[in-house]
Amino acid sequence: MTTNDTRPAAPDRTTVRSRGRFALMMAFTLTELRLLTRRKGVLAVALLLPMMLVGLSYLGQRPEGSEQWGATLGVYFMYALMMTPYMSTATQLSSRRDTLVYKRLRTTELDGAELIAANLLAVAALGLTQMLLMLAVFLVTGAPAPENLPLVLAGVVLGLVLAPILGTFIVSITGNHERVMFTMMPLLILAVIGAQLLDHPMEIVSWLSILVPLVPAADLIAKGWGGAGAGLQTLPLPVSPVVADIVLLVGWTALAIFVTTRTWRWEPRS
Repeated sequence: MTTNDTRPAAPDRTTVRSRGRFALMMAFTLTELRLLTRRKGVLAVALLLPMMLVGLSYLGQRPEGSEQWGATLGVYFMYALMMTPYMSTATQLSSRRDTLVYKRLRTTELDGAELIAANLLAVAALGLTQMLLMLAVFLVTGAPAPENLPLVLAGVVLGLVLAPILGTFIVSITGNHERVMFTMMPLLILAVIGAQLLDHPMEIVSWLSILVPLVPAADLIAKGWGGAGAGLQTLPLPVSPVVADIVLLVGWTALAIFVTTRTWRWEPRS
């Protein structure tokens, strides 16, 4: 007499190993997130920036109408992307690299790319928390609801992906931690200025501003919040500004990853 063997098949060894690496990567991400929240400066920026921006809106000339709110909040969310995911990534990665922390951690099961990805996930999670807090604070204090929520989410998600990767790129082309503050400032300044020039009367200025990394995220958020009349209106090509925003964000992300993987070093350089 024969019996059917109903015992579950043994999991593939490669699958078990992949699950173990993923669990280890998530554990490392949680550890990085706890370390980030212990840094008082980073935590203060994440928690207090929304209130500071609300104060600027109400103490200055308060936006009127959805289009003005969209343009204003696009710039404010740009500030958040640059101050938390971008700057925190650059300073933390360069510090860890100079002290050879990541070089020692590469002796674990995680490879170099997984170590960096775990760090970026932690920074992106903190940035997302900050943006959700900003969203809640602005809505409670009188800002209109977004007219196109998917566009706002697209700008936030693509920006949260690109900003930490740009921070990693800055570290990869910078010799040591002491120089990182100087290396990351040009992009920070260009992004902040570019986000404010999206609706400039001179079209050429708007066209040039959208080419700055992360500025397309501000444009998506502006359009999602204030409608099609907010942000960039025209392009010299027969392409919708929304499509151009998404293509530019994805393109900058791919380019930053490409350069970073070829220039990254695990030790500081003089």
